[in-house]
Amino acid sequence: MMNWKQAAMGTLGAIVLLSATACGGTTKPGDNTQNGKSGTDITVKDNTNTSVYQSFKLEKIDKLSNMRGVVWLSNDWILSDKENESMKPVTVEGEKRYPHNLYMYDLTKGTDTPVKESEVSLGSPLVSPDSQYIFYREPEESTGKGFILNLHNGEVVPAGKDNGFVFEGAWLDREHVVFPNMNGDIVSASVDGTTKVLVKTGNFNISSVSVSGDVIYYITGTDGQLNAYDTKTGEVKQVLKSVERVIPSNDGSRLAIVKKTADTKRALVLTDLEGNEKATLARGTQIFGTSWSGDDSKIAYTINSESDDEKGLFVSNTESAEQFQISADMDNASDPLSWSPEGNRILLSQAVQENESYHFVTSVITISQ
Repeated sequence: MMNWKQAAMGTLGAIVLLSATACGGTTKPGDNTQNGKSGTDITVKDNTNTSVYQSFKLEKIDKLSNMRGVVWLSNDWILSDKENESMKPVTVEGEKRYPHNLYMYDLTKGTDTPVKESEVSLGSPLVSPDSQYIFYREPEESTGKGFILNLHNGEVVPAGKDNGFVFEGAWLDREHVVFPNMNGDIVSASVDGTTKVLVKTGNFNISSVSVSGDVIYYITGTDGQLNAYDTKTGEVKQVLKSVERVIPSNDGSRLAIVKKTADTKRALVLTDLEGNEKATLARGTQIFGTSWSGDDSKIAYTINSESDDEKGLFVSNTESAEQFQISADMDNASDPLSWSPEGNRILLSQAVQENESYHFVTSVITISQ
């Protein structure tokens, strides 16, 4: 196994510096080489869409094959999940499968640097607000044990002993991550491995755990009850029902909520912190990947719909509610969309079927105003 500290410490130091300062960079990645092997294939997709509104313009879409881009670490670096072919594969239904590990990808050079390599798969990474730690799980189907990785020294500590749901969790602050366990509790885990139960919900079905300031939002039950837990007062407040996802704005003043309005209908609405609706941004069969830009002026999301004009990847202005369809082909997102620090690029990953098997493709979408 590659020594993580030797391979990546110099790069990590650069990323910590980049994350603390704004910097410009190129948006067209180059060829990728790692360990002498041919790397990620990149396809540049021409802009075939014309903006209906003057506020947004699609510049280009860069495609990164066989990679699941998760989040921006700086203007030029992304955190990714990809197969590690240096590890021993397992055979499933006659097909060799390698463990998925975590990497940093340099968009300017087209090169990977391992963040964490393992003989088992590592999934659902969440980067701390100061980019010093990563919370991830070792998944077994829909659940798995959680761990916290220190990006400075490569040390890993377990985030408790119990399994939790994959894809659920959020950083409460720079040193604590929160997530639901299998007992219906909201748990806080410190970067030193100490855990504490914050809320005993009494409900096994917990989803969409997110944080805004001192408040933890989460959804319980089959009726989609949106709850807000105040970490300072310990008070739990019921906000809305029929909610499928909640995404707080970065400044903590608004909520983006995906509501179920019928069995096959969803709506993306903006509300205040009390759940009072202020605007409806989108409607569709399903709405995925909703993400605020850093300055909260824009929201990106994907829509499933029977109509090509009403499906795909969209960006909306959060003040005027103007909507721009970027691509009708991007109607599913494997993870929440991620905005680059400078606010003009969006990271989107999709599972694409090819030759009776699936692989991930990451799109880096550049827009302008």
